[in-house]
Amino acid sequence: MTRTHLTKTAGTARKRRPHPQPAATPRTAPSAPPPAGPEAPAGAAGPPRAPRAEAPQAARPEGQDRSAPPGEPDDAAADAAGTSGATAKQVKAAAKAAAKETKAAAKEAEAAAEEAELRLAEAAEAAFDHLYAHAAPALIRQVEVLTGNEELGRHSVHRAFHRAWQRWPEVAADPDPVGWLRSQAFEHALAPWQQFVPWHRTGRRARGDLQRLPRGARHAVLLHEGLGLGLRHTAAESMASTPTTAARIIRARDALGEEAVAGLAGLLNEPRVPEFPAEQVREMSEERLRHQTFGSVAATVLLVLLTAGGLVFGPLSDHFSVSTPLIDIRFSP
Repeated sequence: MTRTHLTKTAGTARKRRPHPQPAATPRTAPSAPPPAGPEAPAGAAGPPRAPRAEAPQAARPEGQDRSAPPGEPDDAAADAAGTSGATAKQVKAAAKAAAKETKAAAKEAEAAAEEAELRLAEAAEAAFDHLYAHAAPALIRQVEVLTGNEELGRHSVHRAFHRAWQRWPEVAADPDPVGWLRSQAFEHALAPWQQFVPWHRTGRRARGDLQRLPRGARHAVLLHEGLGLGLRHTAAESMASTPTTAARIIRARDALGEEAVAGLAGLLNEPRVPEFPAEQVREMSEERLRHQTFGSVAATVLLVLLTAGGLVFGPLSDHFSVSTPLIDIRFSP
């Protein structure tokens, strides 16, 4: 081949070669890195365009169908709302039922407490009535022998039972309730001020040898010789020491004589019938307690009013005091 022919062939080939075009730059995302692997051929096109980023969609509530448009609840959401409403109604109904059951239980407990209290009151009344029927006749006779006055004996014993009913829990728990009543009746009957009450006074002619003894000697010899109590028990009930009680008993024996002392037990074996029944004694005791409470409250209020009046009007008395002028009388010579 000649030189001229080669030159023409090269020029023709240069004219047919396509000119490379610049690669298009992506608009929204940078170009992806070239994939790892064998190099692309020299005549291949530029890198592929990155996919366009889509806008994030709002999250749909759980249980809502994806095909349903947002803002419009589907069947599943409606079912869930209905279920929650039914559950709330069931909770309210259960709460109302529980409240009713609680009220019913409270009423039952209150009724049971009232019934138990009524039973306790009935048991206390029955025990008091039994004690009154058993001890009152003998106590009236003992106080009568001690003082020589039957009216004083009845009054002292009734007063002792009044106090016993007002303090019944204390008396019921006492190991010797009859001794508690006897102590109250004897203490009231032997009070010195009883001689100033006309219907409780025992005349001198009506007094026997026992009533002429001092109060302490009468009390001690009646308990020890008449009722057969021990020396320590007699001393405790008469609220005296053991030596003092023993001296009183010896003095009473010397004054009465052995025959009279031996006959004390026979005198006490003649019980007296109480004037009032047990039920009336309880009612009188409660009425007396109400009167005492009212009197205490009235006395307290009166004392407070007097004190307040003294504090208010006491300082004002200085402003109303009348000063008497001194009269100077002079006699002329």
